[in-house]
Amino acid sequence: MDLVIKNGTIVTALDTFEADLGVKEGKVVQIGENLPKEGKVIDAKGCYVCPGSVEIHTHIDAPMHGSRTADDWHSGTVSAACGGVTTVIDYPNQVPGHSLREIIDEWKERAGNKAVIDYSFAPAIQEITPAVWEEIPKLIEEGYPNFKVFMTYAWRKGDYEITKLLDTLKAHGGLLSIHCENGWAIDYLIEKALKEGRTGPVYHETTRPDVLEEETSMRVSLLAEMLDAPIYIVHMSSRKALERVRGIKGRGAMIYVETTPHFLVFTKEVYKREAMEAAKFVVTPPFRESSDVEALWKGLRGGSVSTIGSDHCAFFLKAKAVGLDDFPHIPHGAPGIETRVPIVFSEGVSKGRISINKFVEVMCTNPAKLFGCYPEKGTLRIGSDADIMIIDPQKEVIMTNSLLHSQADYTPYEGMKIKGYPIVTISRGEILWQDGKFSGRPGRGKWIFRKRFSRLLD
Repeated sequence: MDLVIKNGTIVTALDTFEADLGVKEGKVVQIGENLPKEGKVIDAKGCYVCPGSVEIHTHIDAPMHGSRTADDWHSGTVSAACGGVTTVIDYPNQVPGHSLREIIDEWKERAGNKAVIDYSFAPAIQEITPAVWEEIPKLIEEGYPNFKVFMTYAWRKGDYEITKLLDTLKAHGGLLSIHCENGWAIDYLIEKALKEGRTGPVYHETTRPDVLEEETSMRVSLLAEMLDAPIYIVHMSSRKALERVRGIKGRGAMIYVETTPHFLVFTKEVYKREAMEAAKFVVTPPFRESSDVEALWKGLRGGSVSTIGSDHCAFFLKAKAVGLDDFPHIPHGAPGIETRVPIVFSEGVSKGRISINKFVEVMCTNPAKLFGCYPEKGTLRIGSDADIMIIDPQKEVIMTNSLLHSQADYTPYEGMKIKGYPIVTISRGEILWQDGKFSGRPGRGKWIFRKRFSRLLD
């Protein structure tokens, strides 16, 4: 064997057991007791040996909100690897007037000689033309089964386009991701706030109330139920939205909900901070009440929330500062690709909110299943890729931006106490992160072919 991990506690979405794990030529080849010490040996005594985390919601090196995100495909994937992530699936935005294939080709070129972990793309559709309808089945055939649309911003989509997309993707084995906020109502509320002189970052939250997330989440869920088509609702923040969706899902609809670490930690109280600090927390949807936070944790435990993605959308503070007196111009988003695993482990597993198996399910296995790369990714079994993160559940860290590897100049989790941290990250048998040191080379990450959607979660 090339690598043997000894004395650890192996964790999957279903099982937890003491065993050694052997790796050969980038694959898991043995799991058992007392494996011989061959090749490189890692002693994981007292630690959890988990599948590498599968990150299914990022915006890397992306033009967005009048700016460009801070990380390129090297810094973004180094940051990911140092946080236990071994696969990243990014949402590149189609450019109006151009095809989906063009944005995929551009992103493959951007990532190809920089990415240190495996990657793929789920194009965000901004302009639907007859050519785009023709592209979609071909792209699914080529290994791109996931697409995204928005119900807010200038490129929002209405019910006709969403219904047709759901039906088209169902017919060809695709899955639609959707950002649920009522953009038409939000536009009116923003316009009204500005006319009344309400221009600071605090009004980002008041102009995007939870009822507008509730209404759109319910609407698209009903459309998906009508068509018996799958749908993936990204970054849900609202208890009311989750309750609406849970009821429809309970009738058998294929609705999968994602939340994020920041929605599991922060509330709208962050917007009461001074303007620059508040601007750091301008994300969409905005933060809600403490009752929403608890509802999302409950949803994770009960299965109505299927995944946790970071929505890594890192901007420099100078970009955030542009809109301090004109809140619609603050870029929406925050860094989070490296902090996703430690935040969820610390706030979830260490505090007893979720089990270690549920942690692996929502951070590794479900994302891999929904985005077409399971069982190569997202689990540890014979024949799967040797993508592994080793977590020391006792390691305590005070989170500061200086510890992280993103090019962003802040983290929203500054000063937060963490218990449980990824200490080793292995991608296809190669150790990338160990003992606080990163050793991967640019361009070693591979593009991955992803399979059509299947009802593996149901």
